[in-house]
Amino acid sequence: MSSPQPIERRAEIRRPANAEAQLRQPGVLAGTFTGQVLDTSATGFRLRHGRLSLASGQVVHFKLEGRSGQARAMWTRIVGNEAETGFHILKPANAPL
Repeated sequence: MSSPQPIERRAEIRRPANAEAQLRQPGVLAGTFTGQVLDTSATGFRLRHGRLSLASGQVVHFKLEGRSGQARAMWTRIVGNEAETGFHILKPANAPL
């Protein structure tokens, strides 16, 4: 018997992405890190990265394909030595994702 499909809770359409993003955690020693953008939406993005200490609620500054702003980590899933995080954009400095 197959397991039930998870309920889709996303309110916005996601677009697949294949880009690198640079992020900086204010107030964190060695706070700059990079990650692979997996998908984007009008108000957020999902990133695969190696920053295992990043927790829900933390704010980062991001740069992605010439765009930048601030985003809040909404959730993080850690698998082995990689993490996947969903971000909500708080203050886009220029064109939204």
